[in-house]
Amino acid sequence: METLESELTCPICLELFEDPLLLPCAHSLCFNCAHRILVSHCATNESVESITAFQCPTCRHVITLSQRGLDGLKRNVTLQNIIDRFQKASVSGPNSPSETRRERAFDANTMTSAEKVLCQFCDQDPAQDAVKTCVTCEVSYCDECLKATHPNKKPFTGHRLIEPIPDSHIRGLMCLEHEDEKQNLESNLTNLIKRNTELETLLAKLIQTCQHVELECSILFSRVAHWN
Repeated sequence: METLESELTCPICLELFEDPLLLPCAHSLCFNCAHRILVSHCATNESVESITAFQCPTCRHVITLSQRGLDGLKRNVTLQNIIDRFQKASVSGPNSPSETRRERAFDANTMTSAEKVLCQFCDQDPAQDAVKTCVTCEVSYCDECLKATHPNKKPFTGHRLIEPIPDSHIRGLMCLEHEDEKQNLESNLTNLIKRNTELETLLAKLIQTCQHVELECSILFSRVAHWN
């Protein structure tokens, strides 16, 4: 997933693309990052609208803007959709997906008193030591609270209970039943990015061809006007 994320990262802000623009050179850039580039080129008392061109930060290709400015560039809708799917597939929490696919064993006997996992549902002060962590609820329970919140009936019988672990690790656990689904989704996203890159390259070639045709037509019209 790290390689996939790097493909979805803006070269300016180094974050996932947000409202990406499709540049004529086939590279992409966040709209706000492109706007900051224009602002950086502005002289004192000069408006952003006066900037008519800027360089692609990836390949240094000069991007010429129309009178509409950045709004005249196409939005990379396909890339935005891929990013949206990637964000939904990513596991929230500090651990990377490659690490969180493996459940980590925590030996309660080797934990120090500061590392003891306390019940997060207790009204008591201090809270009782947790006996189980529910991955489904993302909450650790003491024996009394566990019996009160997880009766032996559906849907609670389907909740996944493990030995108590610190809260910071709960959000990193991935459901092993959906392991294959996660891998398939990652593969599909990779294929979508590859296809999107191919489409961007094709679009860039079409834009260049159109510009060449426009130039040839302009030259031809000038010659015809000169003959007349």
